[in-house]
Amino acid sequence: MLKINGMDSYYGESRVIEGLDLNVEKGKITCLIGRNGVGKTTTLKSIMGIVKTPVGSITLDGQEIIRMKTYDRAKLGIGYVPQGRDIFGQMTVQENLELGLQAAGGKGKVPDYIYDLFPILPEFAKRKGGDLSGGQQQQLAIARALVAEPKILILDEPTEGIQPSVIQDIGDVLRKINKMRGLTILIVEQYLDFVLGISDYLYVMEHGEIIMQGETAKLDAAQVQKVMTD
Repeated sequence: MLKINGMDSYYGESRVIEGLDLNVEKGKITCLIGRNGVGKTTTLKSIMGIVKTPVGSITLDGQEIIRMKTYDRAKLGIGYVPQGRDIFGQMTVQENLELGLQAAGGKGKVPDYIYDLFPILPEFAKRKGGDLSGGQQQQLAIARALVAEPKILILDEPTEGIQPSVIQDIGDVLRKINKMRGLTILIVEQYLDFVLGISDYLYVMEHGEIIMQGETAKLDAAQVQKVMTD
């Protein structure tokens, strides 16, 4: 589905990631974890074309996208929820949702299943995005990314700053859309319990490199925890 081969990523003249290889299989939930500052968010920004990637390859369903503009990558079917959510605070919940249709050329309407997944959205449709709680904003951000029915959903730190009950709700939604709709998901995260409970495959990153990977069920959770805390 999504493959990265030999990719370098830069902020300005500083190389943050060197020679990265990563594979997200179709229909799976893949997680990339690591401590702060190791290059996880940079990896997602590289996939979206937000940072410089002068070396390597990024393919989506076999199509090379590493030279494409961010908007064109979204149109190919990448739904992206950045760290911090990027909700438009002065726009209503409904208007935020409808913005998600831009990835589909602005056509169509919000699919009904979105409201089934996130029942707070129709209730708060006319409320401004900035008036929602952090957890509600995260649900809105995920829903907005799903509106254009992407091939792959990419999320950066979806549990950050959210209370445990809402983290559980978000985990349930992600599992549901993965199982019921076959949606491929890539998550960057630090909350290990969340990752272990949701992912099929796990990558552990340190200093811009993958130092451990494998099927989540077969990895030694204690060893992963050690990497995260040492």
